[in-house]
Amino acid sequence: MHSFAVDRIAEWIVSERFPVGAALPIEQKLCEELGVSRTIVREAVKTLAAKGMVEVAPKLGSRVLPENLWNMFDPQVLGWRLSFREAGVVAEDLTELRLLFEPAAARFTATRASYSEKRAIRHAYEQMAEAEGRSQAFSKADIAFHTLILDACHNSFLRRLAPLVEILIQTTLDLYAEGGWDSEHIESASLPLHAALAEAISEGNADAAERAACAIIKTAQDDMRRAVTRLATKGTATS
Repeated sequence: MHSFAVDRIAEWIVSERFPVGAALPIEQKLCEELGVSRTIVREAVKTLAAKGMVEVAPKLGSRVLPENLWNMFDPQVLGWRLSFREAGVVAEDLTELRLLFEPAAARFTATRASYSEKRAIRHAYEQMAEAEGRSQAFSKADIAFHTLILDACHNSFLRRLAPLVEILIQTTLDLYAEGGWDSEHIESASLPLHAALAEAISEGNADAAERAACAIIKTAQDDMRRAVTRLATKGTATS
């Protein structure tokens, strides 16, 4: 019930039912609308306050904070933002962030990963190849591939960014699906790029690993932009 209350109040905030600066309803009204106890409402609001989405002040109640104060590195906040606002905008920002850190992480992994870590990365790529044509399995293997690279770069801060990469990969694939793209084509086009990255890491070639990671992200960025444009055109035609 706590998770339900947190998700629902966050949805109201992100969808701007309660815009920036607005006060949330008093506890009793939230209890009635959500069908939960006061304790659950209080804990839910505390959770959102810890994520920077609301401010709780004595006698003033809870107010929605500006989006620039939200903890966008929190996977839940990012997920809500992607679900209830224009996904293409935040996905573009995240892709730019990936371009800043993933090629560097791939470079580190090529020189720092152990034999077993390199073997796990290669295995994740093989799972991607085996899953071609099965979107859900392909997505799972794709996420595992990139997560393993971040883990094997042996940088404690870069490792913490894995949940952001997971959300972005899934969001990008969802955009493809919504835009009516041929998922098998997307998968077959990305496989050679992932193969090049797995090979560069396996060989300990830092320069090649960095270039391959950059190529993967830029290709995904171009595909995502086309998917967003296609969705916008589709929406205009429908209206």
